[in-house]
Amino acid sequence: MQKSILTCLLLAGALLPFAAVAQQAPASTDVRELASSARWLTTRVYIEGAAETDVKANYPGVVGISTWDPERNRYEFFHVDTGHSKYNNGGGGYFFVTGDHKQHVLVPDIGTTKTIVRRMETLSKNEFTYSREVPRDMVEGNPPVRIYVVHAPYTGTVETKSAL
Repeated sequence: MQKSILTCLLLAGALLPFAAVAQQAPASTDVRELASSARWLTTRVYIEGAAETDVKANYPGVVGISTWDPERNRYEFFHVDTGHSKYNNGGGGYFFVTGDHKQHVLVPDIGTTKTIVRRMETLSKNEFTYSREVPRDMVEGNPPVRIYVVHAPYTGTVETKSAL
């Protein structure tokens, strides 16, 4: 009897780690949330460690209206004031989210940049926030900083015309 109890305890102890691994992973970001709005507007940009200070004016290259098509994995960026596409300057192409839902990778169709890797911070029906490391104020040679770019669904009147 004692031998069978000991065997059961040893067996249970050996299998316990596998039971812990088999538990459901927490819910993660669903890239289809990008389709919850036809267009997204950059609402705020801040530097890591200084979330209370909006620095959009220092980073105009990341500010705009954007569209995301998760069915085709296509994106396009537009100027906020005119609605004109930024496609010809690398503002359009393919995107994907890594399997662990931590990275958002852009692959522009044209332009000098080949890929841009961004860290996914928040993705829901009401907010899309990513971060990435860039030279301070986007000036080559400046020390790197991590910027956070916050977007909300765009409800304004500026019309956007796709170049794709």
